[in-house]
Amino acid sequence: MATAYPGALDTSGSQLRTDISSTTDLDASGQEHDVMHVNVHGATIAVETKLGIGASTATVGTVMTGTAAGTTSWTTVAEANIILSNQVFG
Repeated sequence: MATAYPGALDTSGSQLRTDISSTTDLDASGQEHDVMHVNVHGATIAVETKLGIGASTATVGTVMTGTAAGTTSWTTVAEANIILSNQVFG
């Protein structure tokens, strides 16, 4: 197994387990401890890659924008300047 992101969302009980308890056998099929770490780390790297780098902090009235290849920033944008692509209104 590995992360399905960014091509698809990871699902609970599939790539990312949320049903582990203190008595779960972490060598059982589908609950292997090492595989869970690989999946979570893979998902983390995929999210970091998708979001990019930058130390700005989200605040009210800001949107995340791409500022360079692999870099993002939270920026104030006038509503009139926001372009929504692939949106259906009706």
